[in-house]
Amino acid sequence: MLRMSLLAPLTIAALLAAVVAALLPEVARRHTPGSLAAWPAAVAAIVATVSLASALATDDDIAGSALALLVVALTVIVQAYASRNLRGDPRSRSFFALSSLAAVGSTTAIAANDVVLLAAGWTLGTVSMIALISTGGAGPQTRIAVSRSTVALLLGDAALWAAVIVAVASTGSVSLAALGSLDVTSAAVVSVLVAVAAVARAGSFPLHGWLPATAATTTPVSALLHAGFVNAGALLLLRYAAVPSAVGPWVVAVAGAITMIVATLAMLTRPDVKGRLVQSTAAQMGFLLLACGLGAFGVALVHAIGHALYKASLFLGAGSAVEHALKGRAIAVPVPSRGGAIVGGAVVLLTGAAALAASGAITHSAAVLLLFAWATAVIAGARIGASSAPAATRAALVGALAALTAAYLAVVFPAAEALTPVIAAAPAPAVLAIAVFAIAAASGLVARSSGPLADRLFAFAFAWGRPPLPPAAPRIDTPWTPAPADGPLEYRRF
Repeated sequence: MLRMSLLAPLTIAALLAAVVAALLPEVARRHTPGSLAAWPAAVAAIVATVSLASALATDDDIAGSALALLVVALTVIVQAYASRNLRGDPRSRSFFALSSLAAVGSTTAIAANDVVLLAAGWTLGTVSMIALISTGGAGPQTRIAVSRSTVALLLGDAALWAAVIVAVASTGSVSLAALGSLDVTSAAVVSVLVAVAAVARAGSFPLHGWLPATAATTTPVSALLHAGFVNAGALLLLRYAAVPSAVGPWVVAVAGAITMIVATLAMLTRPDVKGRLVQSTAAQMGFLLLACGLGAFGVALVHAIGHALYKASLFLGAGSAVEHALKGRAIAVPVPSRGGAIVGGAVVLLTGAAALAASGAITHSAAVLLLFAWATAVIAGARIGASSAPAATRAALVGALAALTAAYLAVVFPAAEALTPVIAAAPAPAVLAIAVFAIAAASGLVARSSGPLADRLFAFAFAWGRPPLPPAAPRIDTPWTPAPADGPLEYRRF
């Protein structure tokens, strides 16, 4: 049974046609093998767009329709990019077929109205993504990425299937609508198992080790992985929101909070472009899990869509990051303006406060999450104000940022919550988010200071999610003895 009437099967059928098209022989040598998949995938994107329009008109599962369109549209965009990026790569056909198959799994999970079909689509997406990660080559980094992702993701899938078994045995029904009738014990078990599945997919603590290891895979796979695949935890938690137990939301919220804080610090320690993007994704997924744990599914939906679009563009543009960095180094660093920083931050701060007061959004149960977006905007305003741009340019940029901040706080946030009218049966308390905000702010200040505490924090964040050091090998007493030949590439230093 599917949520989006006949449009969901049509979308899935078009994606299956994309899988078949990827395996067909090319009629023209100028085309990348497998790139024919992009055409039926584009048809799937059109159908998904119509599905979203229908959902908006009927006010029926808007969140699911939006996520389905996001998955399919990102698949089309990344496949179009890969048709050039993977030209000459012998693994290109596998990429197009597996990326289409992963979209089939994700779309099936999104459209499913019963726990069995949802889990089947979920696992299809997992297996397809593990296979995609393995297309990164035969090097040690890829082997580590495949082994870590296989263990963590299949552990999460096993937890989800165990939750399905418990739910069906307890309620006697496979329908998602029956989850609200679970007894106390079964609800607690299902809640925890679903939380484990969501945490594993999001690459969050304590199953966080697989996501940093995937930095070695190809750029198109990274874009699909970080822009779409990891966001699926929000959908799973949304579908299981009716489970009457607070245990799962607490697990999700705490795991997300820890990941958000530590991964943000780890991002500051990474010198490589993709490494920073990976840790940024982990931190963003931590916030997404925290929002879901608090029952703020509208915030999670907007965050997932925004993060997917932004992170896809960053990964697809990662190849030019070195060139931009070299150009930046050739420019003299100006002295920041303290007065401009204070004015820029104050303008955004006061504008946000006025928007919250005028809109009444602050009375919403999930309004505490706005602290994170508001604080980020204030910091951005301070940096713009402190820059060396002309005063008129800085004023225009700060004004635009203040307007966008006010629009998010007063319009986007209430609208997102209204479009996702799902009330969690037992969310975590809002005070948890306040504590997380305070800890995050304090750790950020320590990280930017100097001293023993900052050094220890840096060392902890630097090691977060990294493979363990290889065992010590006998060394010759010379100043240029290489590290052991085995183990991850990042430890092979002279």
